[in-house]
Amino acid sequence: MHIADGTRTRRYIDKSLSLSGTYAMNTHTAVHGDLSCEIQADGVVSRYTGILRYKMFEIGRITASDIGLLRSQFRAICEMTDTGAMVRHGIILTGYHNRDFKGDVLLVDGEFIGEWASDEFEWCHFTGFGSTEVTLSAPSPWMLHDAIAEWKEPGDPSGHAASSD
Repeated sequence: MHIADGTRTRRYIDKSLSLSGTYAMNTHTAVHGDLSCEIQADGVVSRYTGILRYKMFEIGRITASDIGLLRSQFRAICEMTDTGAMVRHGIILTGYHNRDFKGDVLLVDGEFIGEWASDEFEWCHFTGFGSTEVTLSAPSPWMLHDAIAEWKEPGDPSGHAASSD
């Protein structure tokens, strides 16, 4: 373990990729089924980051100035996934894993960005907030999720910019 600028950090080395660096020390990992939120504290600034994962895959990040707010946001995301929502790229599609096959589209911080629905040919369509016309279409909900991520953050559909305050 290394001490750098008053914050606790761990050094990691991935020999297969020849990468090294430091990252914030985990303070807590919240788990709900296959979802987890690795909560990290930034010791320099009173800020917490939650790295959202489905199994081992990162699906987004949330940030807050208070650990309680971060935990509440994670619980809200878990409740949505329990009722059929899918989280990828820092974006939540409600109605994804149930018979609705339509619903709201939110960022992991809770911001409403539009709606999606499937038509009779099983094509999926996204209408961005404030628009009356379909913004994006794709042949499956999975591909629509990818298209929304690219539309939201062109060139970086990682969802890492999402924030909860």
